[in-house]
Amino acid sequence: MEKLLLIKKRIKARELHKEKGWSVRKISRYLVARRDSINKWIKTDEKEVTQDHRGWKKGKPRKYTEQQKEEIKNIRIELEKEESFFIGAKAVPANYNNSHTTNVSKRFVDRTLREYKMVKSPQKKRKEVSKYLQYPQRTLNKLGKIMMSMDFIGPKYLKGSSDKINFLSCKYIRPKKEGIVKRVEGQTTDEVIKILKEVWQTNTIPNVLKVDNDSAFGTNSVHKRCVGRLTLFLLNLGIKPLYIAPRSPWNNGEVEGFNGVFTRKFWNKLKFTDEDEIDIKIKDFNVAYEKYTDLINNNPEIEKPKFINDCKDTDFENKKVKNFKETKIYFLRIARRKGEKAGENDYGFIDILKQEIKLPKDLINLFVFCVLDLKSKNLTINIENDDGKLNNVKKINFVIKNIRY
Repeated sequence: MEKLLLIKKRIKARELHKEKGWSVRKISRYLVARRDSINKWIKTDEKEVTQDHRGWKKGKPRKYTEQQKEEIKNIRIELEKEESFFIGAKAVPANYNNSHTTNVSKRFVDRTLREYKMVKSPQKKRKEVSKYLQYPQRTLNKLGKIMMSMDFIGPKYLKGSSDKINFLSCKYIRPKKEGIVKRVEGQTTDEVIKILKEVWQTNTIPNVLKVDNDSAFGTNSVHKRCVGRLTLFLLNLGIKPLYIAPRSPWNNGEVEGFNGVFTRKFWNKLKFTDEDEIDIKIKDFNVAYEKYTDLINNNPEIEKPKFINDCKDTDFENKKVKNFKETKIYFLRIARRKGEKAGENDYGFIDILKQEIKLPKDLINLFVFCVLDLKSKNLTINIENDDGKLNNVKKINFVIKNIRY
């Protein structure tokens, strides 16, 4: 559209509205223009009606100055000189805003860094791709004020060595976003409990711990309806374990994303001679990540935090339900098909602690959120409705065999 035509439309819109009393809808149809544009034109000052700001020189910022672009570039360079682990388009604006009275947007910083060829264009994320599976995201968002996720990283190998090097990563989901990585001697329950005791000396104990179904995490026992020592350890601390669906690592996306950051920023970036050097440098990474998350997230202070030293009288080997500080275990599962599709024996099922549970076939390929209550000895299987509320689809008696009731 030519500028002159646009200005004529603005003048005509004001004339039709003011002099003839036409509605916005009627003017919109007559002038073939959007209603929000008509609304804007009739409210615009008379002097501004004839102005047109199109044709702005490409690459020249409207809101920000060239000096700000230069400062953004210099901050990025300084972060590289300091060999900072975090120098991307989140860290740069946070550092700028922390030292200036006026803020810049991440979008402007990202565009500036791309212009200087200092970053790669990120891939677009697909949102709500799991919605059709009825993934219970809103239910998970309401589980406990403090939630943490955990996963193993590795095994990794030093150059020229066949020795396995394993790590345990812990990522807080809310309210803080802190992440901690520790080297472990192996992917065992003993190592997990040892590291958690270390982490929770200075980091608050969560209400919910989200993990996969690794045998070291307490659910992949060879015996039916039995839990592992880590599950007991968590219940005795008052923590609800949340076990994600098998073969669905994206269910634990928070810690999986953190694992990717660790691999790119630490393992692939630095060179090590031995395990001792890894242990030293990993402390720097953990400190840097804590500062980074504080900088970009403005992490809130937790009211009345609870640490491992507050649980000195806790019996971590306790197996009695009446003495557990927490009696609920959560499971995420996807209902799978049993039998031939549309056949007479076609039905859905899930597996909880080696126990197959039959479900209606209309739940096949959908997520179910399961709550095992050790106190009532019941397992409730729920599906999340569109309004975010849980709908109970089945409830059965479920007794853990290696726990004394």
